[in-house]
Amino acid sequence: MTSPSTLNQVPLLQWHRVATQGAVHPRLQELGFLPLENVRVLQRSWLPGGALVVQVGDAVFGLRPDEAAQIPVQGPVQ
Repeated sequence: MTSPSTLNQVPLLQWHRVATQGAVHPRLQELGFLPLENVRVLQRSWLPGGALVVQVGDAVFGLRPDEAAQIPVQGPVQ
C-alpha cells in the first residue's frame, strides 16, 4: 500500500480504504466512512470547488471537497 492521502486527492473510480490513522469527523463516520471501509470517487464536478460523488461500501453520497479532505485513505485496493 502507498502512503495515506485524503479522499479528495484520489483518482476517479479507484478503490481505496479509509485509513486507520487520522480522525474522521463523527458525522462522516455516521455515514459509513469508518476505518478499513472501501471507498472511491465516482465523479467530480466541473466547477472549481464543486462536489464529489463518492461511494462507500454500497452507498453513494455527494461530498464537498472540504469534507472529502477530512477522510484519510490508504490504497489503492486491489
